[in-house]
Amino acid sequence: MRLPVMLAAIAGLALFCGSAQAARMWMPKADNPYCDIRTYTLRDVPEQAMSMLNSNGTPVIVVNTTTLVEKPSYGRFLMAHECCHHSLGHVERYHKEFGHVGPQPFFFIAPALKQMELEADCCAVKILKSRNEEGSIASAKAEMASFGDAPTGAYYPTGTERAGTIAKCKAED
Repeated sequence: MRLPVMLAAIAGLALFCGSAQAARMWMPKADNPYCDIRTYTLRDVPEQAMSMLNSNGTPVIVVNTTTLVEKPSYGRFLMAHECCHHSLGHVERYHKEFGHVGPQPFFFIAPALKQMELEADCCAVKILKSRNEEGSIASAKAEMASFGDAPTGAYYPTGTERAGTIAKCKAED
C-alpha cells in the first residue's frame, strides 16, 4: 500500500471511528464558506462528499479532494449541499431515527433518502444563488444531467430528477 493512501486511510479512520481530536490534527481541511461546519478533504474516498457526525457527535463534512481540484464550481455546490444536509436536520434525523438499525440502515431510510437529497439540492441552489454563484449552480445541473435516468447514488434520485430540481429551485424567487 502506498504511503499517501495509508495516511488517508488512517486519517479517515480517526474521523469515523476514533478520536475527533486526531482528525482535527491530521486531516486536511477545506475553507467552506457556506456554513461553519468543519470541512475535511480526502483524496481516496469513494463518495464526492458526505455529511456526518464525528465520534464526539459534532457535525462534519468530508469532500473528495479530486472533485474540488478538477471541478471547483461543482465542488462549491457539493459543499453547500452538504451544509444543507446539516442545516435541514437530515444528518441528525438519520442518527436519531436510523443509527440503531445496524449495518444496513439504507433499507429503512431509502424512502426518505430521495427526498432529503432533493431538499439539499434545492437548499444549495438557494445558498449559491444568494451569493451570485450561478456557475456553481450550472455546473451542478450539468453534472446531475450527465446521469440521465440513472440514479446518482444508492437510493438517490435520478440525474434527470436532480437536474430538474436544481432548475426549478434556481427559477424560484
